[in-house]
Amino acid sequence: MEHCSIFEVWEEYKSSLLRYIRKRVVDPDDAKDILQDVLLKSYQYCSNGKTVIYLRSWLYKITHNTILDYYKKTNNKNTLDFDLVENKDENSMLGEASDYIKVLLKLLPDNYALPLYMSDIEGIDQKKIAEDLHLTFSNTKSRIQRARLKLKERFLECCEVSFGESGEMVSFDIKPGCTLLKNEQLRIENKVQLLSPATMGISKII
Repeated sequence: MEHCSIFEVWEEYKSSLLRYIRKRVVDPDDAKDILQDVLLKSYQYCSNGKTVIYLRSWLYKITHNTILDYYKKTNNKNTLDFDLVENKDENSMLGEASDYIKVLLKLLPDNYALPLYMSDIEGIDQKKIAEDLHLTFSNTKSRIQRARLKLKERFLECCEVSFGESGEMVSFDIKPGCTLLKNEQLRIENKVQLLSPATMGISKII
C-alpha cells in the first residue's frame, strides 16, 4: 500500500500525464483541463485519507477514464485514437511503468525501438514519424504496435506483475535477476528522496 499523498508526487508525474493526454486529445487547452480534472479527482480521493495499491498505475487509470469522459461529454467518440481503444493493454503498460521504458527500449532492435520512442515517449504523431524515418504510414503503425508487444514481453520477463479484477496492472515488482531495471529503480528512489513536498502549494501544481 502507498499513502495517497497526491501533492507529494504530482510534480513528478504531471508532465508524463500531460503527454499521455496530448497523444489522445488534440486541443492543448482541453488537455490541460483534463489534467486539472485528474488532479482534482485525485485530491478528492486522497483527502479522505485513503490509500492505493500502486500510485502510478492509479493516476494513469484516472487519466484514461477522464479522457473517455471528455469524449463522451463532447459527443466526439470518433476522434478517439485507435490505439487508445484497440491497444489498451499495451498502452496502459507503457504508461504505468514509464520510468523503466527508456531502459527496456535498449533491449529492442533499433528498427522497433526508435519509432516506439518517438511515438510513446516524445509524443510525435505517427504520420510525422513515418516521414522522418522514410517509412509508409502503415509500416510505421505496424512497427509501433509490434514494438509495444515486444516491450511488454521484456517487461514481463523482468517483473512480477499483479493485475486487478478488470485486467489492469495494479503493481509490479522487479525480479532480482533483472539488473538493468534494478539499477534504474535505485536511481528513481534516490531522485524521489531529493523531492521537497513541503514547498509545493496548490497554486503551483499545474
